[in-house]
Amino acid sequence: MTDSAADIPQKYIEKYDIRTVPTLIRFGDEIFYENVDINLEQFYEKFFNSETYPQTANPTLHHQFSLYEELGKQSEEVLNIVISSGISGSYNTAQIANRNYKRRVENPSDVHIYDSKFATFGIGILAIKAAEMAKEGYSVEEIIPVLDDFRSSLQIGFTVENLKYLHRGGRLSLSKYWVAKIADMKPVINFIDGKMEVIKTVRGHANAVIESFNSVYDKMGKPRTFNAYVLHARNEESAQLVKEHIKNQIQPENWNISIREVGMTIATHAGPGCIGICIDAKYKFLG
Repeated sequence: MTDSAADIPQKYIEKYDIRTVPTLIRFGDEIFYENVDINLEQFYEKFFNSETYPQTANPTLHHQFSLYEELGKQSEEVLNIVISSGISGSYNTAQIANRNYKRRVENPSDVHIYDSKFATFGIGILAIKAAEMAKEGYSVEEIIPVLDDFRSSLQIGFTVENLKYLHRGGRLSLSKYWVAKIADMKPVINFIDGKMEVIKTVRGHANAVIESFNSVYDKMGKPRTFNAYVLHARNEESAQLVKEHIKNQIQPENWNISIREVGMTIATHAGPGCIGICIDAKYKFLG
């Protein structure tokens, strides 16, 4: 099981029987649960037309507990892969739900909560890898060391088109927002030990998109074979810049690329126009 913030394509959820707990999406007094009672099209319709800016909240204790209870009836072990504890309280919520589950359920299963230290498809690719191993008969004790090694090899970078969403979400001060806005400076952000760190700023969104790729590609040691997952929030045009950059400038020996949209959790915090890049050089391509 994992968060809806993992942005796993439906075909892999079905293929590997992965269950997700939904992030809470709030528009003022209206509350929705990601991919349960609101889809991505409905989210953007409200995003652009609502007078209230959306907010997110962790998956609820109820949703976590209910899924532990359901899956615990099917297996002696449950592995919950959650969004990074460095940017979200979901990890703590999952822990509290587990304590409640152990206290209230007779003969509870053994629940393991794994900190992905990533967001979006960085969580998703770990969840798919774990689910694949589980289907092959591996125990959680055998899966977790593999995830640790795999997690250390993944790299995620991103940038935003409009800084106002980071500011609204409390991740950018008003003074820094205005300085960057006036100079047209965009952040290049990497996940480092589970936290989002601005590693540099560059002028213009297109440059930031390219530098977001370069930053994680360089950290991986510039592999000649890799899979690139480019995730965007209503900004496929900028996502295509990454594809052209890889093809024309990087010119790897063997590579695959997937371009698709991020979900509501990431779109709320990073805003429309954001571009995220996940690079993997170890696992099979999940197109």
